[in-house]
Amino acid sequence: MKKTINLASRSVTFTFDGLEPVTMSAEKMSATNYDYACLHGLAARIGDNAAISKSAENQFTVTEAMRREAVLELVTFYENPENKDWNIKQAVRKPSFNPAIQAIADKLGKSYEEAMAWYNAKLMAELDAM
Repeated sequence: MKKTINLASRSVTFTFDGLEPVTMSAEKMSATNYDYACLHGLAARIGDNAAISKSAENQFTVTEAMRREAVLELVTFYENPENKDWNIKQAVRKPSFNPAIQAIADKLGKSYEEAMAWYNAKLMAELDAM
């Protein structure tokens, strides 16, 4: 099944291999269901942003503070009246924070970005030496 949102016709079309498509028109919904669908969509979309996978990058730890930050990121994005985009661009997203890099920065008396550059250069030098 594929879904296609058509803003101009305010509809969603569901297509199926070998079968007739089904189109849902927002104009045919009651105002109550339309409002609920909008809020339901936002709840799902914003909540999905807080579904952070545990990884080496976050030391296999996901905290409520991290989830809150992810929720706040999209709330701020969508509440901006100038924003016309549905998808947050990678350039807008905050870069991930690595506490190990911050520890290196603190130890070297450098900024986080300088420590990241130092660490990357060190790793590349080690790889080149192999």
